[in-house]
Amino acid sequence: MTYVLGVVLFAIGILISLALHEAGHMGTARMFGMKVTRFFIGFGPTLWSFRRRETEYGIKAIPAGAFVKIVGMTQQDDEVDPEDEPRAMWRYPVWKRTIVMSAGSMTHFALGVLILWGLFAFVPVQDVARLQSEPVRVGSTSPCVQAS
Repeated sequence: MTYVLGVVLFAIGILISLALHEAGHMGTARMFGMKVTRFFIGFGPTLWSFRRRETEYGIKAIPAGAFVKIVGMTQQDDEVDPEDEPRAMWRYPVWKRTIVMSAGSMTHFALGVLILWGLFAFVPVQDVARLQSEPVRVGSTSPCVQAS
């Protein structure tokens, strides 16, 4: 039972990490004024979704990843409506596109720093008074065998 619980918690942690990765892309794209139309966890058929403002959020059937759809991620993107043309990603300067594309990785970096800080700040070290205070003592040694 403990093993199954561990596997389930690990899978949930990976999905949360993937969602935060995509949220990094989405947040920076919105910050620069790009239009974000979809944010989904998983792939395949949609199980559940809702729309808030111009973005559709949802969960798909295969929990093997996540994705965010930014209008005009490439110049060959055929789905760009004429009114969305000024907010297409490919129209923005390279430095803004680079920030948007690297924001997912930076989110993972920030998440790692946050987890390590929480670990070092709140997980107690056992018996702090004894750390590095007692000299190392050798309990016993094995007898040496002489070569004949």
